[in-house]
Order: sequence, then C-alpha cells, then structure tokens
Amino acid sequence: MRVGTEAKASPGAERQLTVSVAGQTYSLSGESVVEVLRRPKITRVPNGPEALLGVSNLRGAVLPVVSLARLMDQSPGEEERLVVIDHGGPVGVLVDAVLRLDNGQGSGGGRRIDLSALLQAGFKREAPQASAKLPVLDTAKDTAGAQIAQRVLLAFQIASQSFALPLEAVVKVLRVPREISRIAGADDAVLGVTELRERTLPIISLATLLGFGGLQAGLAGGRVLVIDHQGAQIGLVVDDIEAILRLPETAIDDVPPILQRSAGKAELDAIGRQGAGKPLVSILSISRLFANKTVEATLAGTQGKAPVMADQDAVQAQEQFVVFELGPERYGLPIAAVQEVLRQPKTIARLPNGPRFVQGIINLRGRPVPVIDQRERFAAPVSGANVQPRVIVVTVGDLQAGLVVDAVSEIVSVARSEIVATPSLSAEGSSVFNRAVHYGEEGGLILLIDPAELLSRAEQDVLADIAAKQRSAGPA
Repeated sequence: MRVGTEAKASPGAERQLTVSVAGQTYSLSGESVVEVLRRPKITRVPNGPEALLGVSNLRGAVLPVVSLARLMDQSPGEEERLVVIDHGGPVGVLVDAVLRLDNGQGSGGGRRIDLSALLQAGFKREAPQASAKLPVLDTAKDTAGAQIAQRVLLAFQIASQSFALPLEAVVKVLRVPREISRIAGADDAVLGVTELRERTLPIISLATLLGFGGLQAGLAGGRVLVIDHQGAQIGLVVDDIEAILRLPETAIDDVPPILQRSAGKAELDAIGRQGAGKPLVSILSISRLFANKTVEATLAGTQGKAPVMADQDAVQAQEQFVVFELGPERYGLPIAAVQEVLRQPKTIARLPNGPRFVQGIINLRGRPVPVIDQRERFAAPVSGANVQPRVIVVTVGDLQAGLVVDAVSEIVSVARSEIVATPSLSAEGSSVFNRAVHYGEEGGLILLIDPAELLSRAEQDVLADIAAKQRSAGPA
C-alpha cells in the first residue's frame, strides 16, 4: 500500500507506524515511510552487512533490503512485510507484520525506536562509484613479452564432440525455452520458433544441421546460442557449453582435406588445439552456417512472423556478461575481463598453509594461476553432488585468478540503458557489486561484479591471511 494515500496527520502531529518484529511490538516514525509491500524476491549480497539481506527490484530500481530484527541484534521472525522508507534514497526494511499507521492523534503503541539512527549505525549508504574501464582482452603475450594474435571462441558440445564459434558472433546464450512452436513442413533440423523480447526467434538443432543423423541436441538441459549475422538472429541448440577459449593463432590449423568430404564439411572453418591432452575443437564458420539451405529457408519462412533483427545502434550500446551460479544465486562478470572458462581440473597443486578460500595453483599454458573457491568467498550454500564446477579465469591488468563456480549458465548482451547502479554499502565486500541487471518475469536481479575490485580484494585477503599466520606463529 502507498502510505501517501493514508489520512494526513493533524498539524504538529507525527505519524507513527506500528510493526511486529520477533514477537514484539514497536513504533516507528511514519514520516519517512513511502509504502508497505509484501516480501519481494531478494537477491543475496555476499559479504554485506549483517543486517543486509540483499537487494530487490523496486519498479526498475535496486532496493537494499534490511532486517529490522537484525538491526536490533534480535533473531528474525517471519519477516513477511517490507516497509520502504526514504533514508537518503529508498531502503526496504523487513518486519513480521504492519499493525497500523496512526495519523498522529493516537498513542501508536509499542516501544518507540529510532529507525533512522539504527540504519545510520548498521547500514551506511554512499554514492555509487564508477568502475574502472576494463581492457579488451583480444591479445596475449609470448614468453618474450611480444603481443600475439588470439582467437576468442565459445566452445560447446554436440554428441560428445567439441565445437566452437567466434564469441563475437554470439549475442547471448540461453537455456532452451519451455515453449517452442513447430513450423509445419519445416526441415528436420528446424525445431520451431520462440519469442525473445517480443520478437520471433527461429530455433535450429545444430546437431542435425551438422549431419549427426538421428542425433539431436537434447532439449532438456541444452543451451541456445543466439547468433547474429548481417542483421538477422537465429538460435542454435547445442548439448552444453564447455568453455570460453582464447587460443593463439599458432594453435589454429586448417581443416584437413580428408574432412572436406564428410557431412557438414561446409560449416567447418578450422581446427583448434587446446594442448595439455585436451580434445581438438572444430571451429565452425558463421557465414557458412548461415549460407546453409536449411538456415536460409528458416529465416525466409519466419519473415512473416517478425523475426528477431539486430539493431546495430543497440548492439553498439550493449555490454556482454558471463552469468554464473553459486547455489540459488546468479552473478555476472563483464566478458572483457574473462580470459576463459574451463572445467575444474581434477588435480590442483595445493598451497601449504594457504588461505582457506584458495584451492591451489593450476598451470594455464605455462603460467601459474591461483584458483579461488568463490563459494567460500561469497559464503554460498554447499553445492549438490551433481554440480560440475567451472573455473572462470579472470584477468585485470597484472592480476589474474581462476574463480571456481557451480556453473556458467548464460552469456547475455545487455543494453547499457538497462543496467542500473547498486547502492554502495558499508561492508568489506559490498563494493564488489557495483551494478545490476533485471532478468526473468518475477523481477529478479543479477548482481554484476567489478572484476578489478574482486581480484584486488582477493589479493588483499591473501596477504592479510599470510600476515595473520605469521603473527600467530610468533618469532622464529
């Protein structure tokens, strides 16, 4: 309910809001109360203040949500109502129930508390700060320090084989939609069409397109690569996303002539060598894929259904993010800072007496890279037995680390106009999350991570942990 619609207070009187918290009744000043809502979906902010439960979507703005019980050092109750107040900007305060709003003529009831003072002490708001501009990582250095060309690829699996497409051509990666409308008389490779942002997106099985016979990318658990080519977009279904790869051109070979006689030959562009005993990657050609008769016919057949067309101005004003999962939460990293995404190695060189959140060191093409358990860093719930962790290798300047996450679920392109700032919170790790983007129909949020801040804090914590252990060990 909008508090502004309630009866106005009499002159000189102060409105009072009476709430229930952990079985007790309290009276708050009602002058700063904007509205009262049911408990919304809350996205947890790791390493935030004790009273901060997370952030929520309030009509497009990021709303910090705090627990009044925790602000008062009490055990939370049901906390089913959200009181939105103006505290230098909107802040949501969770209570068990809102009992009444007096217009200043009644006694209010309950012990009076100063909510503004409680928030000032436990939840300090500051102006959001702009993050540093991230470098575009499209080159690498050899052992002599010279720049060498790289090819950035999105690797995926089809029928247990590894394929890849240029990452720059992939607009986004989505889970296979629940509803796909079939097209009468369409080719076997054409699964149908679906709606994407109020426009029609044709969906094609890449497995069938590449000539795998009766094999077809499984819909359950599969992924859709939304590819942009000359103003048109089309969804290609694959079995699973494997990794983001940055291979030097020296690791890219031409397709052997004998393979040019096989099914799907026209779609192959090159072969990538990952090294270290990893399988070869068949790199597909976007232009040849879109020149395929099935793809051409599908695009032509959906012209009357308002196919998804790329808006060049919008594309230029977009940012890409790698979305990963930690338990039930989802977070995003700017793709410019992601060096690559790998399956978690079976063996990791341990660091004796290292910090608990550092799993060890991996050898990434001759360079040692520390591996950080992001679940430990973000205090995420313990992962299930069926989770197959991924390592996101993040590079910012001279800092580099591998972040262990539960899964990499999507790659999304977001218009900059749709990215919202998050309030800067007074906590050790809260400034790591400087922006957010909305997703889903339920008003969910994906918190976007500032990679420079994330790696800097990890480095600081490692040094602090080492110093603490040295102090506890005492003089030699």
